[in-house]
Amino acid sequence: MEVLYNHSEQKLVRLCKKGDAKAQFKLYKLYCKGMFNVAMRMTNNKSVTEDVLQDAFVKAFLEINKLKDEKAFGGWLKRIVINRCIDVSRKATLVFTDLEALQNQHLEIADDVDCETDPELIHNLIKKLPDGAREILVLRALEGFKHAEIGEKLGISESTAKTQFFRAKQLLAQMINENEGEHRKIFKGEAIKA
Repeated sequence: MEVLYNHSEQKLVRLCKKGDAKAQFKLYKLYCKGMFNVAMRMTNNKSVTEDVLQDAFVKAFLEINKLKDEKAFGGWLKRIVINRCIDVSRKATLVFTDLEALQNQHLEIADDVDCETDPELIHNLIKKLPDGAREILVLRALEGFKHAEIGEKLGISESTAKTQFFRAKQLLAQMINENEGEHRKIFKGEAIKA
């Protein structure tokens, strides 16, 4: 989520550091939709997303004095939201497996998904992915985290993060192909067979 930062937002952050409830509410209103979308992509559950958002904003406002750069509030809040989503997922006892054979394979997501594939279809299919696969795919492909960062956040090895991302892409491609009734090249640099 990119927010064009202006001086009034910086002022709101300063006021929040002084405990100003009106400033907190204004910052909440400014960021709640974007953060809701981030959390929803990761949890795929409105109720859980609402809980995550509440926890994240409470934590952000309680710890706002730790924020050194007032212009970085949006990115800092996004990290809190993502970390909270990961915590919720961990509590749901997600299980990850490790396939070392894929460790060095190039697994980058394509910038260009097949233009004939309906973006709404892709969005709906991502929602249907198992929690672990969806979480990895969202963190890597949509949020832009590196495999090492994902591994660190989820408490898994970098190679496991790569493996899980590869498997999530395979599963998504298979779901798209089944839904559209034909094989398409979904990700740049690789053809995934269903």
